[in-house]
Amino acid sequence: MAKSKSPDKEKKRRQRGANGEGGISQRKDGTWEARMTVTDPITGERKRYSYYGKTRIEARDKLIKAQRDLQTGKFVTPNRGKFGDWLTTWLAKYKKMKIADSTFALYKYVADKHILPSISTIPLQKLETKDVQTVLNNMQTAGKSSRLVHLAYQVINGALKQAVKEGKVFRNVCDAVELPKLTYKEIVPLTKEQAGTFLEAAKKDKYFPAYLLELSSGLRRGELLALRWCDIDLDKGALQVKQTLSRVVKPEGDRKTQLMFNTPKTKKSQRVIKIPTGTVNVLKAYQLASGNRDKPEALVFSNKAGGPLDPRAFTKRYERLLIESGLPKTSFHALRHTVAVLLIQAGEKVKNVQDLLGHEKYSTTMDIYASYVPDDEKEKTAENLNAILKDIM
Repeated sequence: MAKSKSPDKEKKRRQRGANGEGGISQRKDGTWEARMTVTDPITGERKRYSYYGKTRIEARDKLIKAQRDLQTGKFVTPNRGKFGDWLTTWLAKYKKMKIADSTFALYKYVADKHILPSISTIPLQKLETKDVQTVLNNMQTAGKSSRLVHLAYQVINGALKQAVKEGKVFRNVCDAVELPKLTYKEIVPLTKEQAGTFLEAAKKDKYFPAYLLELSSGLRRGELLALRWCDIDLDKGALQVKQTLSRVVKPEGDRKTQLMFNTPKTKKSQRVIKIPTGTVNVLKAYQLASGNRDKPEALVFSNKAGGPLDPRAFTKRYERLLIESGLPKTSFHALRHTVAVLLIQAGEKVKNVQDLLGHEKYSTTMDIYASYVPDDEKEKTAENLNAILKDIM
């Protein structure tokens, strides 16, 4: 005679097959487990996935969602890995060897300082748009620049894009994030008269050729201090921007910094700049006086040992000259802006200024300098439009 099944076992058997769902059973600890087997379309390998819930309904709902995702192509392998672990992996394996050391140090700083403290423990597959938005909003509330906020977004977005490619998440939650408008800190350029006053005071400084070259080219500080004599053709009166110098935080995380040479980050930055004749003559005399005429690899502007000048120390030297000149204190970057503004006010085309400064996008140059375009140039534009309308109407 067949042995009858106990009521409890019979109840569990019926529950596993309820509504044709299958694969749902109660565990010894009272929780519920729903199972789904998925066949890899490429390898044919079958793998079982489990979804748990405190109640049968909770486990069932998770199973139904997984089955629906599988049918619609949204299914991703369940993974409890934390977002912080994935971000760290992405930086180390996907970015470190691809970007400049200085850029990597900046990415890591932003991650460690602004991103990971807030969302590192959230499971990667449970990260939501609101979590990323909170990080960016908190940065804005703390008074961080829009550029830094955009950089934080760029880091999170890059990590999630790679996660989507690898099937770790179905979608990038950054797609729905609202970013603040990118604004630039107002830097007041020197007037033509102030620039003249500054250069007059700078003539007594050993690095006068550096200040003169800056006002002759609009180079970034890091580009100026990274110049070697082989980058300058004194006969043709031109220089090439081939590298930059910056002080960056070491990636080891010990908060120490180091001076680092890097190649310019964009093709637009790797540019050729013509140098005014007067500046070329000063550089020729400076090269001869410094004993570097036959040393093409030597830095144009260096310390006593021939090594690179510290950018911050160089800026302090510049600031002392401003004080001695009776000029308002402003950043060294203001000299770069001064070049751009004086050129635009003299009628130079904004596109040519963009090329000189090495901006990647024309819109960047316009965003910064549109207000300096002379009114008579705007009048000419209006007159040209008026003439065109007359012809077509």
